[in-house]
This record gives sequence, C-alpha cells and structure tokens, in this order.
Amino acid sequence: MVDEWDYISYFDKLLLESLNGYGARIDLRNYFTLRNNIIINRKIGSDGLLDIVSLTAQLILPRGYDSIISNNLKDNLLENKKKLIKLFNEVPHIIPLLSKTYSLGIISNNSSGSVDLLKKGDLVQYFQTICLSQNIGSRKPNHKIFDKAIKDSNTPIEHCVMVGDRLDIDIFPANELGIKTIRTLNSIYKVQKPICKKEEPLYTIKSLAELPNILSSIF
Repeated sequence: MVDEWDYISYFDKLLLESLNGYGARIDLRNYFTLRNNIIINRKIGSDGLLDIVSLTAQLILPRGYDSIISNNLKDNLLENKKKLIKLFNEVPHIIPLLSKTYSLGIISNNSSGSVDLLKKGDLVQYFQTICLSQNIGSRKPNHKIFDKAIKDSNTPIEHCVMVGDRLDIDIFPANELGIKTIRTLNSIYKVQKPICKKEEPLYTIKSLAELPNILSSIF
C-alpha cells in the first residue's frame, strides 16, 4: 500500500554521500550492487532500510564507522520517511472496493506509519484488524504477530491471504502457517528471489490494482 520510492531515492543519496564522506570512494552503480546484494542475501533484518546503513558501512569502511554513520543518519531518515512516503495511487480506490467483499487487516513492523497514511486518506475505517509490532511485542517473521491478526479477524486460516513485498518476513512465515500468499513487486525488495519452497508465493503482482481479480480466482 505504501509507496516508498521517493524516500528510497532520498535514502540512497544520503547514505552514498555519507559513505564517501568517510572515505569509501564508491560510485552509484557499485553502491546499488552492494545494497541489492544485502537484500538478496537476506542480510537485512526486520528494521528494513535502517539495517542497510550499518551493513553497507561494515562492508566498505574500517571497523566502527557503521555505528557512527547509523547514529548520524537515523533521526534524519526517520523524520524524512514520514514526509516522503505516501499511498500508491490505486489505494484510495482499491481498499474501499475490496472491503465490500473481504475483511481487511494490516500486519506491520513499521510502527504506525502506514496507519497514519490511511488515516490521512480516510481509509483506516475499511480495516477490521490492525496488528502493529509496537503493540504486539513481536515482529514479522515471528508467528506471534500473524497468530494475533488471525485471532483478531476471527477468520479461518484457510480463508486468510497475506499480501506482502518481502519473501523472508511476509511470504515465508505466512506459507509456514498455511496462509495463502501474494507477493507485490512495487518495492525495493523486488530483487529478492525465493531460496526455498516456503518463500514461493501463490501469486505475484506488480500493482495492488490486480488484487480484485487475483482474490476472485482464489475464492
């Protein structure tokens, strides 16, 4: 639902400048290769892009610079993320449409950012279940946050569908639990490739606008 591309562009520019400011001497092409390899090889944790800061610095700078750069950039990145993320253009139409047929829910590690966007767009009313890691005390891919969402939705697990962009923390745990899975390719995590059977989604989509047709074929 959340379009992070403007934020990602800002993130890449800021991190590249910081790395080179400390003597890295890395160009944009090699930076992208390094960043994408971190994502592809599952080095990134549930903190998402913030993990890329320290991991990239660890790979190309002397020991200790990862903490310095992470501390320098963290507040800046968190503040600008709030300003730069937005809902994808199709979301204001798709969410009300889907809510007419399905019970909608959110499972998120990203505190209340996505919920705040939905509130601004007057869309949060269409979600019956909202499970945020900060309230649950558990983060994806831990099963606990999925179990809580399933319980709160009062929906049989065989009727649940997980829509997510990460194979490692969205698709894998959902498949483990027997939840049907749909992967979205509209994020930085589109470079991931399945490394085991449980990371293979039932369907893959490029846009949430494809969801009505996909869901009607599932049910």
